[in-house]
Amino acid sequence: MTLDELIVLLESVDPGKVVRRGFNNPHSYRGYYDELAFEPAWDTTVAEMLEAVRSAKGATYEGWKGGEFTMSGYTECWLSIEGSASGETLGRTLVELMLGLE
Repeated sequence: MTLDELIVLLESVDPGKVVRRGFNNPHSYRGYYDELAFEPAWDTTVAEMLEAVRSAKGATYEGWKGGEFTMSGYTECWLSIEGSASGETLGRTLVELMLGLE
């Protein structure tokens, strides 16, 4: 999912909804420095996830081996602990499962 797609999906859900297994802490993904990753987060809200996602749009992060990368609405998103390249893509199905959507 792109950053813009993630924003649209999160905006469609009640911001007060508690998400048992969500995400936060945006950072440059170690696998592809020009792409964005979020760390897993437990017992967070949709509003907190949306805040993290919105804060990443237009933000510049330093790559793991140097360089600066600015994230746009077209940036692909991952779920990965900061510093790890073993993440998985934040696809629509995974995010819908996190949010409890059917």
